[in-house]
Amino acid sequence: MSLLDTIRGLLERSYRMETGLSALGSFVIGDRGYRSMSGQSEHGARTLVRETADGVRAAIYFPDELIRHLERYPPQRGIGDENVDEFATFVEEIDHLLVLADRHADGRPSTLFELELHANVSKHLVLSRFLAVAGKPSLSPDERLWLRHHLFDKNRYCDGDASVRSRYRDARRWAVRLLDALPRIGKRHRIEALRAFHAAGAADKLELIGRLA
Repeated sequence: MSLLDTIRGLLERSYRMETGLSALGSFVIGDRGYRSMSGQSEHGARTLVRETADGVRAAIYFPDELIRHLERYPPQRGIGDENVDEFATFVEEIDHLLVLADRHADGRPSTLFELELHANVSKHLVLSRFLAVAGKPSLSPDERLWLRHHLFDKNRYCDGDASVRSRYRDARRWAVRLLDALPRIGKRHRIEALRAFHAAGAADKLELIGRLA
């Protein structure tokens, strides 16, 4: 199974998503596809969405260099300083597309803040799974600190729009509150909490996190 399909399967099973999407690879474009679609030079990875007369169209743009890097340092063989950022980006964009598809199938909207909050939780979920070795399903305290640093603590948001910077900071802060709360509710109930988090709208997500925290 490809890395793309592995991540998709993990996220769809964890959240019990019903995206209705076909093969996920058909939604992925590289540098040439991005230039053809946008008329612009290459940029950072992103999920592209637009409304058309025939419905919603979406694609994930992964820069060619990001894919080459993950092929050079496959996350399946381990996650370290050399590939953690690229893998987190890879997971984030897949999560965006799956959440948008899931919401569209239900006829429900999704805000940019909700997408960022959801992706932050998903990145931690997926990378924790890849860090955990066979026979040791939970991470050591040092591994948790290392992952927290790379996913949340080291990031600095430099967008010129103050509202965008605030959205990213708030999404990170609320995601960390949820991730800190999950270990306290017992392993058996964590998957239920994650599925409730996914199913909730933006405002209800924050209410749920507040209750758990």
